[in-house]
Amino acid sequence: MESFVESYEKEFWAEEYPPKVKAMFEAVLELFASGKGLNSLTVSEITAKAGIGKGTAYEYFSTKEEIIAGALEYEGKKHVKMIAELIESERSFREIIMTGFALMDSVFGKYRGFAVIIKILHEDTTNGGEMLTEMKKHEECFGIVKQLVEKVAKLARKENLIQETDYYKIQTAIISQVMGYATYITYQGIYARVDSEKAKEVAYENMIKLLN
Repeated sequence: MESFVESYEKEFWAEEYPPKVKAMFEAVLELFASGKGLNSLTVSEITAKAGIGKGTAYEYFSTKEEIIAGALEYEGKKHVKMIAELIESERSFREIIMTGFALMDSVFGKYRGFAVIIKILHEDTTNGGEMLTEMKKHEECFGIVKQLVEKVAKLARKENLIQETDYYKIQTAIISQVMGYATYITYQGIYARVDSEKAKEVAYENMIKLLN
């Protein structure tokens, strides 16, 4: 039987990103991490950072927004695959959740993760919503996230950690605490007296309470 990771790779990584496309995606993420804004970022800056000619970008993409949406999806897929591999390796529910939080720390440290996304979407409201329109083209990626949540919840029930069986309740409980931790790492200055380990524990404990 095909494993979850194999299924994931077949559906989402069937074709490897061309090297020049990957270079552009990495360039976008690095430029946002350095403080560059959506409105001021240009295709020329992206290609210069990627070390390729501007004309090359238009061999793969039609707009700047298309490149950025692809970069966000590219980054997200890498982390989803890591969680999928943990599930396949039969790690515990707690270990998977805590690893997920650690990945969020890593993303924030490298790209100022969620702050970058919030900034992108905020700026997008002032320029006609082109970025939001482009991101909607990648909605199929949410399907794999749904599968991840279902598999993680099944593991928690197997370990007798939760009693809830309603999928919507499970989904909202897990996602609400993930977003709660995202808020913590995005605005750590507000929570100066709370260290990251405590924040992770609180999110995990709240998740368990909501699922019982």
